[in-house]
Amino acid sequence: MNKTKSVAPKLLIIFSLFWVVLAVNPIYRDIWIAENLILVISLYFLITGYTRFHFSNTAYYFIFAFCILQSIGAYYSYAEVPIGHWVAQTWDLSRNHFDRLVHFAFGFLIILPFKEALARFVTFANKKTQYFVLIMLFIGIGGCYEIIEWWYATLFEQATQDSAFLGSQGDVWDAEKDVLLAGIGAWLYLVFFDKSSS
Repeated sequence: MNKTKSVAPKLLIIFSLFWVVLAVNPIYRDIWIAENLILVISLYFLITGYTRFHFSNTAYYFIFAFCILQSIGAYYSYAEVPIGHWVAQTWDLSRNHFDRLVHFAFGFLIILPFKEALARFVTFANKKTQYFVLIMLFIGIGGCYEIIEWWYATLFEQATQDSAFLGSQGDVWDAEKDVLLAGIGAWLYLVFFDKSSS
């Protein structure tokens, strides 16, 4: 890593303030808690591991952007985010696609920090192998998240909130599309924006 001063502390403060504001009165409190569990756990490991490993500033900006998107989705529930409704009405779409945006953003934005972290432990023979492993990793993570969503909705959710948490909005292939978008996001970043050398 270079010796450029890390932006992580400032971004953490900004995000924490944003997160606290949204925590005051979310649309569905139980869904907000469920949606934030993985986020809070992930941030805990980022914070506690900060003294041992720093990501690049670009990676921290990407993490920050994704956390903002995720927090907005958790506050409203993904199927009810207002900007998603506005886009759907403006473009005559059949559903609120904010959840699809966030799944794509997960792949596109979080692939860089994963790549930087994985580089500490694994040396790949070539870039093609590295990209394949990373993309498959994100597809796997996306699939695991969909299983967790299904598990939570089955065990804990009330029928009136079913679409609010799962965000499927009547699409029987919603989970598969979400996983695919995470993989596409990761692929697009690696192929078109990754400037690292082999």
